[in-house]
Amino acid sequence: MHFIGRRQEFKTLSDFLMSPTAGLLVLYGRRRVGKTSLISAFIEQQSGTPAFYWVATTHNEAFQLRDFSQAILRHDPRLGDPPGPDFSFTGWEAALNHLADLAATQDRPYLLVLDEFTYLLRNQPAISSIFQKAWDQRLSKVPQVRLILTGSLLGMMAREVFSYQAPLYGRATAQIRLRPLPFGACHELFPKRSAAERVAIYGVTGGVPAYLDLFTRTGDFVSALRDHGLTPGSMLLSDPAVILYEQLQEPQAYEAILSAIAAGFHQWSEIAGMAGISETALGHYLNALQELEVVERRVPLLAKPGSKSGKYYLRDHFLRFYYRFIVPQLGPIGRGYREAAAEKIHGELRSFIGQHVFEELCREWVWAAALQGQLDFVPESVGSFWRGGGNGVQLDVVAAAPRQKRLLIGEAKWGRGRQARRQLTDLVERSRKMPQVAAGWEVRYALFAREGFSPALQEAAAALDARLISLAELEQTLLAAEG
Repeated sequence: MHFIGRRQEFKTLSDFLMSPTAGLLVLYGRRRVGKTSLISAFIEQQSGTPAFYWVATTHNEAFQLRDFSQAILRHDPRLGDPPGPDFSFTGWEAALNHLADLAATQDRPYLLVLDEFTYLLRNQPAISSIFQKAWDQRLSKVPQVRLILTGSLLGMMAREVFSYQAPLYGRATAQIRLRPLPFGACHELFPKRSAAERVAIYGVTGGVPAYLDLFTRTGDFVSALRDHGLTPGSMLLSDPAVILYEQLQEPQAYEAILSAIAAGFHQWSEIAGMAGISETALGHYLNALQELEVVERRVPLLAKPGSKSGKYYLRDHFLRFYYRFIVPQLGPIGRGYREAAAEKIHGELRSFIGQHVFEELCREWVWAAALQGQLDFVPESVGSFWRGGGNGVQLDVVAAAPRQKRLLIGEAKWGRGRQARRQLTDLVERSRKMPQVAAGWEVRYALFAREGFSPALQEAAAALDARLISLAELEQTLLAAEG
């Protein structure tokens, strides 16, 4: 898969490189999100800039220091002979000082990249204090130094680099939280696929580059899933366990929680019951998952602070897909029934895409449309609204500007066939159960549909000044915003 996107990240890296003083940049993000690819592409782009690159492993500290030392000496052009196989600096500080001396010989910025820095932290927690001392006393004093630390273990990065008590707190002159690629990347990667298939691919991969690459290898969704996603050793099968086991204690409990949420149980008591965890203990696990941005708590838009109507959803698209579809099929997949598993997943995917992925893209459209001046007000918040009980209601897309008392209320329809006039009528009727609508706030309506709108619906929408947004229009608006 060719390198795409990351314009803002490249700009941050370029600004970091061109700074007149020494700099420390922290690049972090989940596994497979493309940190190494980003750094490699940037180094290639800076062909005249000297760069030292080393990646940490899960080995013990002695091995890591020796490997680091060997890499430094092999890289140092001042040394004619390669180091002996057993050579190692006396400590990390000595190794870092050698790099600082090497950078000081240059008349231009010198990139020093330590990839997967969190593996060092996990094996030797004191390493952050050592790096802090080396940075304060030597590295930061050399104007040519551009030190980049990367990490995949997000919780560890938060504790050891970004928290107020961390030794490296405040040392970073720049930072990048690398997130998955946006939906628009699918258009560049799969220009000949239908928009609906691009939505499905995005819903499965969540924009994670390594997972997107699996779907570039064959021409259709099912064969890519069967031949590259569900094969023994595939990252789609192995990554979830690695992600949880690397970052969390009691991963089995977290897996039970994620499976419960993916199966459609979103309220506190439901999740606890399905996961077999007491309600009092559940908070500890949910807090950890929220800190890793795997799970998020949603409340009805404009709900009062402290609302108890919150529900929990999987924020990570890939993990949501994995626990909803792949976990129930692990038995058949293990026995070699990959084709049957792929067909079953594909057959059940439509409602999942409509309920989760398409709705989320519709909410993203609101922000993008506002940015491009397509709305007649700028929302302060975008989400959804629901209320249970006998007078219950569910509204997929709600955007609000409370100070102006203005709302945009929308419905996302992923079903086959053109949408009929009754969809708009029903949306208007249901919206009246929202307190702000009943209180007289100004409301505009929007319908989002995969396959278009009937003439009668178009006529009714024109009379009501409602927006009708096709999948093609939604995709183009998102592409324009990302561009």
